[in-house]
Amino acid sequence: MKVSSNKTRGLLALAVSIVCCAASQLLLKSGMSAIGTLPALNNLPAYAVSLITPPIIGGLMLYAFGTALWLICLTKLDLSVAYPASAVQFLLIFAGAWYFFGEPVTNPRLAGAAVVIAGVLLLTLDRKPSTPSPTTLN
Repeated sequence: MKVSSNKTRGLLALAVSIVCCAASQLLLKSGMSAIGTLPALNNLPAYAVSLITPPIIGGLMLYAFGTALWLICLTKLDLSVAYPASAVQFLLIFAGAWYFFGEPVTNPRLAGAAVVIAGVLLLTLDRKPSTPSPTTLN
């Protein structure tokens, strides 16, 4: 029963990590769009200060939280399941970019999203355990 509980926690960590990381990218895009052009890097203080906005700070914090959850996920799930599932971020960002920023949804982009969905399903629906024993890693 403990294995099932660990897997459930891993899947929950994965799902929340995916949502956090996708939302963070949308926040970062929002913040950078509001800034427009950044000061030159040779003026590092002005460059750094221009990045201190609520969407950018929030996006970075959300990304850090999502990454922490990803690390938890890696302790509980096979990487060959978790990493392909993280591609769902692309779909969330695709939908968010359309909804929040009015980015176009074209047929080629929809086809690409369908390929991502098909790939995630194919890679994550395999129910066979694939975690090698520690002795096979040597």
